[in-house]
Amino acid sequence: MPDPSPDANLAESLSRWTLAFGWRDRAAFLCGDDVFTHGEVHRGAGRAAGFLRACGVRPGDRVVIALPGTMEFVWAFLGTVRVGALALIADPEASMLPPGEVAVCAPGRHANVITPGELVTGMARATAPPAHPVHPGTPAFAQFSEVYAHGDPEVSFLAMEPFGLRENDVLFSVPKTHDPVGLRNTVFLPLYSGASAVLDSGRRSITAVAERVRRHRASVLLSTSAFLTRLAAEAPREPFWPLRIAVAQGAPPPVHAEDRLGCPVLAPVQDPAPA
Repeated sequence: MPDPSPDANLAESLSRWTLAFGWRDRAAFLCGDDVFTHGEVHRGAGRAAGFLRACGVRPGDRVVIALPGTMEFVWAFLGTVRVGALALIADPEASMLPPGEVAVCAPGRHANVITPGELVTGMARATAPPAHPVHPGTPAFAQFSEVYAHGDPEVSFLAMEPFGLRENDVLFSVPKTHDPVGLRNTVFLPLYSGASAVLDSGRRSITAVAERVRRHRASVLLSTSAFLTRLAAEAPREPFWPLRIAVAQGAPPPVHAEDRLGCPVLAPVQDPAPA
């Protein structure tokens, strides 16, 4: 096996990907009325890594991230991965945080808590450290029961390539960021494709999703089969313009889903097994 390299670090490889394709000034995340560019994402991730190191986080440590889908989540996640720690993503509303973790990005949950406000304040004073050298198979993040390596997200992105994601696409994911599929949809796919994604932790009712798709002019809906099944069964049709495609993740898309959405509904290549 080759020696560990900073180039294999997931956060560093995403940053270099952005530089290589000239995406620094392109929109990466839409969060309410705020727009964050790819460059802002990676600069913030570097400063988040510096702040976490100043808080005592070291390579191999476990950092529980129990945050809703916000920029603080993205920066905390990429910053954790950049320092070579293991990001444990958790549902902020339902998680029972285990003892013994080094840092927790959620307010009021644990004696060793870093709140979102403290993270942003600390980032303003922090200096970005070099990415920690890792092997591609080094654990990068987990959802307690499943562990994913630094190299795995690129494989997940390649499984989506047949759908032809475009740099001007706006992605909306029904699974939320604390779910590995939602993390892939909302964070990895835009950072690997130069597209942008909607950061939103609100309800996933049909009406609410339709409103957010319209508000942000989303062009790609990344959905669960359960959501599409509800959509196909309910009437009247919700206007989901300006979608150009929807991707059904899990079981095959139900009949009438395309009629309800007004766009093709595609099925992805099966996800690779976790490391």
